[in-house]
Amino acid sequence: MRMLLLRHGESEYNLSGLCNADPAVPVSLTSKGRLQAAAAAQRLRNAPIRRVYVSRLKRAHETAAIVNASHCADIYVDGRLDDRNTGYEGKPVADYLSAMQRAADPFSWKAPAGESYAEMVGRVHDFLEEIVHDDASTVLIVAHHEVLQAVTGYFRKLSLSEMWAVWVGHCETLEFELRESESA
Repeated sequence: MRMLLLRHGESEYNLSGLCNADPAVPVSLTSKGRLQAAAAAQRLRNAPIRRVYVSRLKRAHETAAIVNASHCADIYVDGRLDDRNTGYEGKPVADYLSAMQRAADPFSWKAPAGESYAEMVGRVHDFLEEIVHDDASTVLIVAHHEVLQAVTGYFRKLSLSEMWAVWVGHCETLEFELRESESA
């Protein structure tokens, strides 16, 4: 299976530097984010996308809708693709990063009611293990920066600290091949 991965376009909270992982908090794309998604749609217009997987968050849905307009592929929403629940909903990303970096083990650390980086990586890898059986030859996954770090780590067999170092820009596209034998 050919897997195309796309980070959502710039969102209102990206501009404000705030955390958002709660699907009940509708954080939209900015006008720049919609233009980024339109550019991604243009780049992917000839890709034979048969299925789209998207997180539950509004910015990912908006991006997926723009890209999928020319494909009309089936869309599947999966909470395992949601942004990491930092426990800092609506609070500055800088505060969350500072707290994480002060921890003895930053990848196992989690705020109250939050999720550790390692836990997020685990749920993303569970998702990938499941969709290896997907019958679509090409799928598009629209998700979030840390989720795409985890996907990259899965395919490149990276450690947590190596995953953390991966940067995926808004509406940047990644591509991997997934074979059933890789998930065993």
